[in-house]
Amino acid sequence: MKAVVRGAAVAAVMALALTGCKDGSTPGEGTAKGSPTAGGATAKPPSPTTGGVTAKPPAKGGGGSSAPADGKGVTPNFPPVWVDTTGLYSALPSDGSIGDVMVGGQPVVIQGNDAVKGCPELTKSPCPGIQAIGNRDMEARGSADRARVEFTLFTFATAKDASTTMKNLAEHERKESAEHGEPAKPVTVDAGADETEAMQDGDSLDVVMRIGAVVAHLHASDTELRNVEYAAKVQIARVKSVSNGINPDR
Repeated sequence: MKAVVRGAAVAAVMALALTGCKDGSTPGEGTAKGSPTAGGATAKPPSPTTGGVTAKPPAKGGGGSSAPADGKGVTPNFPPVWVDTTGLYSALPSDGSIGDVMVGGQPVVIQGNDAVKGCPELTKSPCPGIQAIGNRDMEARGSADRARVEFTLFTFATAKDASTTMKNLAEHERKESAEHGEPAKPVTVDAGADETEAMQDGDSLDVVMRIGAVVAHLHASDTELRNVEYAAKVQIARVKSVSNGINPDR
């Protein structure tokens, strides 16, 4: 039941990318689907070397060190992981990146006002600093395996904004599970994120993670925890690659 409710909510929010103009001919402002074109302007197309990634420039003083010149006690001060709207296309898993049998439709990305409106609906959080939302639904090829994993990425202006929303989203998932049956049980998932909360409700699994200023939500059904953890590791690795200007599918 929970999976049905969540699927309907995500579909409604991401459908904004398909219904922008009254005649339905082009995406509305701040929306994009299947190509890096959004907000009435053409985003930078993916290149063979970077996948169209534009990494956030280091903050003032970032990437350097406040250590003495002799190098003792050096502590790197790198900017947090961050992905721009165009980079969300590359950061979402591609066919074959999760496993040979996992395939999906085109990724959908919304930004601008659509993201500002959609984020609170999906996370039950005010979503301060929301920049864009990306989503891709993947399922096992063929009819024998019903495994399905839905990936949703939220990119924020700061890591603090992302952390606040990540915690609110995890709490929302717990409450929703309790409303539709037994409360979800916490499970352990280690995917290399800065923060992670994971839970299982019957055959449904939710993993909510934060890596820098990006929140990743995986909703899986009809698959094992170890498979979901692997998918979570792939998702975090792809976000890190994109943030560093690397095409994860090179």
